[in-house]
Amino acid sequence: MNAELTTAFVAETMRARGYQVRTGTPRPVLGGAADSRKVQPGDLFTAFPGENEDGNRFVDAALEAGAAAVICTEAPAGDWPEATIVVAPDATRAVGELAHAWRRECAPQVVGITGTVGKTTAKEFTAALLSQRFKTHRSAGNFNSREGLPLALMSLRRDHEVSVLEVAMDSKGEIAELAAIAEPEIGAVLNIGLTHVSKLGSIEAIAEEKLSLVRGLPPSGTAILNVDDPRVAAVVPELGCQVITFGEAESAILRRGPVTDRGLAGASFDLTFGETTERVNSPLPGAHTIPAVLTAIAAGITLGMNLRGAASAAERAEVEGRAHIYRVANGATVIDDRYNSSPASLQGALAMLAGLPGKRIALLGRMAELGDFEATEHRAAGRVAARSCDVLICSGETCRALADTAREAGHADVRWFATKEEAAAEAARLLHDGVTVLVKASRGEAFETILPLLGAAA
Repeated sequence: MNAELTTAFVAETMRARGYQVRTGTPRPVLGGAADSRKVQPGDLFTAFPGENEDGNRFVDAALEAGAAAVICTEAPAGDWPEATIVVAPDATRAVGELAHAWRRECAPQVVGITGTVGKTTAKEFTAALLSQRFKTHRSAGNFNSREGLPLALMSLRRDHEVSVLEVAMDSKGEIAELAAIAEPEIGAVLNIGLTHVSKLGSIEAIAEEKLSLVRGLPPSGTAILNVDDPRVAAVVPELGCQVITFGEAESAILRRGPVTDRGLAGASFDLTFGETTERVNSPLPGAHTIPAVLTAIAAGITLGMNLRGAASAAERAEVEGRAHIYRVANGATVIDDRYNSSPASLQGALAMLAGLPGKRIALLGRMAELGDFEATEHRAAGRVAARSCDVLICSGETCRALADTAREAGHADVRWFATKEEAAAEAARLLHDGVTVLVKASRGEAFETILPLLGAAA
């Protein structure tokens, strides 16, 4: 029996649900893709309906790239004898059904991780820690949505003991839908903040959505919760499953002590669980990454590791997280943290920058999806930036408020530019040995395009 998902399993599962299936050559399915330009040979491509593009337009391109299977709403023209093609009225629903069936077939312990900030880092770090003891699968990249999470499960294998999945949302009910597909036994909520408020309307609605992950856990499951976040802590009394809380609070079951910042080398702290205390040396830089580390350790304990073993595994975990650190040719350091930006993650990144030696530059772009709070949160970020860097460089009209507020707060060197290219060129002019530049903006700002101007590659 194949360890991987196969086109035979796809065909049988989809046909059993009444979908039209054109069976191709029996092949393993190695992963999932929603972008025909990123299809690798052996992938399952799903033609999702998009806001601007219909995925059905790109089925032929996906098949030409070597897709082993396709789920679409319109059968492609031509003959594709090697590929298994599924035609379903709703491709999103169909791939979710396939993912759920495959998850049940493989039957791993599933760890679902959500929160406003740090989900990707927590997912990657948890997988890196657990992989030292278990055969561990994890969702790739940002495959965390209605479309992405099912595709992430396409790379699950029958021999995986654990699957670590990032669970995100941008609409009401999405997390519950994803949990129904993945059926996590362990659910972690890192924090609750304002990102996506433009789509959900209020922080209360965001909290309701994020907490649905742990509210839906089975009685035999375990919720891992950041008790330092009052919106997360509020759910503890109502849960019928086991709970491991983490944080600095005295009430935390997994309680951390003061943090020793080791700059870009990471952070250290004492961690107490029951009667045992261990020193944890996290390789992730910045105090804002510690919830990710605590989530991973709590998951390890839930799966049978003791505190010493989990702490040791955390120290050995090899994971890039979101921030990539480049030493460029002129001797400067570029911290590429432009995967995403929110008020909490920006504050954490600026606090990390503030603790570094040498000249510090913050190159910042817009934080997205803040709705009516956009101006307020950018001004708040300006006050934080005023005490965190030697030079503040901002781009875009939204960040004008950030720059102006930093000046008003007393920052002596604030430079605003209309475009990110102008801002990056200014930052590049200041780079030399001993200088560190933090690059951070929301994903939609596409700051990866300016990294070459700083001597770094995305």
